[in-house]
Amino acid sequence: MTRPHSLAEVVERGLCSGCGACAAVAGPAAIRMAISPAGYLRPAVAPDLRAQDETAALAACPGANLTGLPEEPGATVPRDPVWGPLARLARGHAADPEVRFRSGSGGVITALCLALLDSGAAEAVLQVAADPAAPLRSRPTVSLDPEALLAAVGARYGPAAPLEGLEPLLASGRRFVFVGKPCDVSALRLLARRDPRIGQGLVMAISFLCGGVPSLEIARAVVGRYGLAEEQVAALRWRGHGCPGATRIESRDGAVFEQSYDETWGDALNQEIQFRCKVCPDAVGLAADLVCGDAWVTEDGYAHGDHPGWNAVLARSTAGRALLERSEAEGRIVLAPLGVAELGRMQPHHVERRGVVPARLLGLRLAGQPVPRTRGLGLLRAAWAGRRRLLANLLGTFRRARLGRNREASPRWE
Repeated sequence: MTRPHSLAEVVERGLCSGCGACAAVAGPAAIRMAISPAGYLRPAVAPDLRAQDETAALAACPGANLTGLPEEPGATVPRDPVWGPLARLARGHAADPEVRFRSGSGGVITALCLALLDSGAAEAVLQVAADPAAPLRSRPTVSLDPEALLAAVGARYGPAAPLEGLEPLLASGRRFVFVGKPCDVSALRLLARRDPRIGQGLVMAISFLCGGVPSLEIARAVVGRYGLAEEQVAALRWRGHGCPGATRIESRDGAVFEQSYDETWGDALNQEIQFRCKVCPDAVGLAADLVCGDAWVTEDGYAHGDHPGWNAVLARSTAGRALLERSEAEGRIVLAPLGVAELGRMQPHHVERRGVVPARLLGLRLAGQPVPRTRGLGLLRAAWAGRRRLLANLLGTFRRARLGRNREASPRWE
C-alpha cells in the first residue's frame, strides 16, 4: 500500500492535516471542514461528492502528496540536509516596536506582509485568525489593509484550515500573500498546478517552523482550568504582547486570566498533537518562499521567560530573499547574521524530527499503511542525518500503526 486512495482513507489512517484544500476544490456544497470527535478539523464529505472532485482534492492533499519549492530556472540555492533550500538565513525582528511587541516573536512575518500591502505588490493576505464568535477556534481571514492584518496578528495553536477560504479570494482576482502551516503551503503549490489563478495571484507564500497541530480539546482544557466553558470565552491570546508573552483569557463576563507561555506549552500544548504531525515529512516549510520561527537559545530549546523577540528567518526562493533585502533596506525589519549550527540550537526539535520522520514513514509502510508521496523534500539526506535513531522510530511507529493508534473518525455530513 502506498498513497491513500480516498479522502475517507486519509482521515481514517490519521494522515489528514486539516488544511482545507479538499474544501477549496469541491466547494461547501460537497465538503465542509468540521471538528472531528478527536477535536481536529476534518472534511465532512457529502454523499454525492463527485469522483473528479475527490481525485483533484487528493492530488493536492498533504495526506496523499507533498511537494517542496518549485524549481527556479537558472537559480542556484544552497540546500541544507535539515533545513532545505537557504537562499538566505538570518536572525531578525520587525523594526516597528509595536509590531514586534504584539507579534509574540520577532514580528518579521507581519512586517513583511505590511510591506507588501503598503507597496501595492499585494492586495490581500490570506491567513487565519480567531473566530470572533468562538475565540478558541480559528477561521480563514482575508486582510485587505494594515488595520485588518494587525487585528489578526498572533499565533493560533489549534486546528486551522486556511485553504477553505481560498476560492472567494481567487474569484476576486486580487494579488495575495498566503501565510499558513508548511502543509498548507505545499497544498497551495499543488493546487496551483490545476488552477492558473493561483500562479497569477500569489505574490509570496510564507510559513513558519511548525510544532504540530493540537486538538481543540487542549484549548478547552486551558480555559477549563479557570472554570470556563468554550462558549463563555470572549478572547484567547496564546502568546504575544511580549516574547513569547503570557497566555491571556478573557471571559464574556469581564474576568481576565493569565498564565505564562512556558506553563501553557509544558502543561497543555506539548501534550497532544495530531498523528499526522508526528509523521510529517515537512515541518520546516520546504515549499514556502519565506519561513520564520522563534530564535531564542535556551538549554532545552524552549522559552522560560519573556525577552526581546527575534525570529529565525529562512528565505528559500530568490523572491523571498529579495523581499527580505528590500524590507531591510526600507527599514521595516532588522536582520543579523545567523548560522546553521546556531539555528539548530534554537530549534533542536526540528533537527531531531527531520532526521527521524523518514524512519516513521517507513514504519507505517511496513505496517501496511498508506503514506504521502513526497517530492523535493530531501528525505534521504534527512534520514542519513538521523540514522542513529532510525530503528527505534521505525519500530515504534510500526507498533502504533498495527495497534490502530493512528485511526480516526470523520465528522458526519449534516
